Amino acid sequence: MNFNKKIGLLIILSSLLRMVVAGSLELGNDEVYYQTYARHLQWNYFDHPPMVALLIRLTTGNLFLQHEIFIRLGSILCAAGGTWLIFKIGSRLRQERTGWIAAMLYSTSFYTSVIAGTFILPDSPQVLFWLLGIYFMIRILENKPGEKIHASLFILLGISIGLCIMSKVHGIFLWLGFGAYIIFHRRDLLKWPMLWISGVISLGIVFPIYWWNLQNHFITYSYHQSRIRFLGNQPDWDHFLQQVLGSVFYSNPVNFILYTLTLYAIARKKTKQLPGIYPLFLWLSLPLIGVLLWTSLFNETLPHWSGPAYLSLMLLAACWLDEKTPPVNFPAWLRAAGWVYGGIVTAGVWGILFLPFRIGSSQDQNLGKGDITLDMSGWKSFARRFDSLYQADIKSGNMKPGATLISDYWFPAGHLDHYYGIPYHHNLLVFGPLNDIHHFAWLNQRRPRLKP
Repeated sequence: MNFNKKIGLLIILSSLLRMVVAGSLELGNDEVYYQTYARHLQWNYFDHPPMVALLIRLTTGNLFLQHEIFIRLGSILCAAGGTWLIFKIGSRLRQERTGWIAAMLYSTSFYTSVIAGTFILPDSPQVLFWLLGIYFMIRILENKPGEKIHASLFILLGISIGLCIMSKVHGIFLWLGFGAYIIFHRRDLLKWPMLWISGVISLGIVFPIYWWNLQNHFITYSYHQSRIRFLGNQPDWDHFLQQVLGSVFYSNPVNFILYTLTLYAIARKKTKQLPGIYPLFLWLSLPLIGVLLWTSLFNETLPHWSGPAYLSLMLLAACWLDEKTPPVNFPAWLRAAGWVYGGIVTAGVWGILFLPFRIGSSQDQNLGKGDITLDMSGWKSFARRFDSLYQADIKSGNMKPGATLISDYWFPAGHLDHYYGIPYHHNLLVFGPLNDIHHFAWLNQRRPRLKP
């Protein structure tokens, strides 16, 4: 079987697995929150750009199809496209076997295959456009100094990075990394007008983010500035350790070890067949990883924030592993990564659906707090029982018809809205500080107010 057929089979099988997971689990805290984005499209939202909202609108048929599998379908399609793209990138860097190894690393990474590849998050389209940006960078850099570069490559690069930023602002690191590579390795490109036009194209695409913030007191930047500090009185090593261990887990521990060995081999110059443009991948990965590690010393960060940086390390690791393993053998690294990935995904889904004991708080006021399995299970059952209680209270005269649901935080407000409020035709309003209620501050303005 040639590698094109292998990659096609990998995409089909991995997509089917993701669809099974997507259809088995209810939406998580973040997912139901981003579903509220799609209810009313905006140029930007309180905490993220609009691409995830557009993706949900597309795969749900303008919100007509509300099953979890359709809400998450955009993520699955993006992961399929990402698998194909990383295969094509790896193939251009060395050979098709390199691309195949990169695709396997992509498919066994919990970040690219589950977090951004099954669950619907801003990372889902971000990863696809991030890889598309890398692809066009490589196409541009394949031309040696003095050779003609087709203008369309610069145009497509500007569009790709612009759409990546419209998915999640981390996409700016694509321009920062590419710019650093050009300055230190390919200054001849600075003379190409199309390079600058490409940057202008990206700016034009992301201009709606600025325009929306201009009309909303730059609330997105104020919010992120309030939660992120780059300096503090004393480093918080617990948060730093959480970021490190989270990155190891999200990458898949086997894959992370492989990335580390690859970087060690590069540093010690023990690899001889890396592509000449390999520094590009270091510029596209290490700065973002470094910024997040530094930030985690003074803030509580989330490991998936640095997720896109590891795409470049996947490609470098694929080149190194292809060099070090016989062509006829299936690398043991990939086999081990597959077993770890399959085992953890299976255990995770089973635990969410069938875990027979409680792992969260047992205190009456915080019952279930800390139990991550509750995020993606039980909400449909809760909605049915809650509605039965509501109807019984109406019949007994304890409650009037048309009561409004009230919440004080963006979660569980998202779950209450998606699984009970909208299906059972109940208005939901969320009251509290803006940093607690997020996008619900804008949704409140579109919904019926409380009546005296």
